Amino acid sequence: MTPAASSTNPGSGDTQARCVFEDDVPDLVRNTAVNLLDQWHFLPGERDIRFSILPGGANNINLVLRHDDGKWALKIREPDASFAGTSVTAAIEAQAMAASFGLAPAVIAKCLPEGHFMSEFVEGETLRPQHIRHPSMAPRIVDTLKQLHAHHFSPRKFDIFDDLRGFMAGAAKLGGSYPTSYAALWEIAQRFESILAGANAPVGFGHNDLVPQNFIACSDSVKMVDFDYAGEALLAIDLASVTSQAEMSDDETTTFLRLYDPNLDRNQIARVQVLRFVNALREVAWAAMAEPFMAAKTTLLDGWSYRSHADVNIRLAEALIRENPADELASKAGFVRPGALF
Repeated sequence: MTPAASSTNPGSGDTQARCVFEDDVPDLVRNTAVNLLDQWHFLPGERDIRFSILPGGANNINLVLRHDDGKWALKIREPDASFAGTSVTAAIEAQAMAASFGLAPAVIAKCLPEGHFMSEFVEGETLRPQHIRHPSMAPRIVDTLKQLHAHHFSPRKFDIFDDLRGFMAGAAKLGGSYPTSYAALWEIAQRFESILAGANAPVGFGHNDLVPQNFIACSDSVKMVDFDYAGEALLAIDLASVTSQAEMSDDETTTFLRLYDPNLDRNQIARVQVLRFVNALREVAWAAMAEPFMAAKTTLLDGWSYRSHADVNIRLAEALIRENPADELASKAGFVRPGALF
């Protein structure tokens, strides 16, 4: 790590002098980080605080702060972070609430309305699809989800169809591109919307963006990060997101869902399949919107790109609707038996 030259900012001289950044941290991010630490009076111990970029994040830049006395994560929001349909205030509230249940990193400090915040740094393994598909991981993830879903989150309600439409509008505005089959698949998705709206399926505190990298496997638990889309929602959305984004087969999905609800029925499976399909289209639309806006600003995980993410998800959507005819799914997904957990 090479210490960077000091950047001009209105923070105190002491704060600025003690902040050491890796070379790839942009000047604007350095200035914001210094100002935030100064505002929060965050100067632990006597030694320098060292900053590096943490891969991941689409409408923010994540930094790791290291100091002899500890390690923290600092999320710095883009000025127009809400372009992605997020509520930065609700996101911080949701993470803080989840942390109170032991399901997320604790929020240490925040800056509103900008949405910057600092949390504890959770040591563990950032999961990828193959990790989630491993039989030993599924019970741990199900336990985490059931704990979250047992609560309610009133500050925000989440509708996956409204979210998808928002991404599509953003992509249209920014000139994003879609795979050729997307338009036909979106027409099918709209047929499912009224069915789910009238189903009266269980709702609760949902994360609503459970791509694998938003899970951290710790020594004694699995924690979640990035609560940007958290809100009161259909519980089946999280189950659809996990199983879809982990690229589970139908058999793997059924096994996972039965861990969540031992009395799993075919209507629950159909409801999750519908939402897997809708969520895959949501991920495609998000990538179409985010790539032209964020590609030059985001530090990506190794082997991941916006285009590859869109390609994976369009294939998921195509395969799902090919193997599960839309009429058949629609006839089952809207029926909710008494006592169904999702």
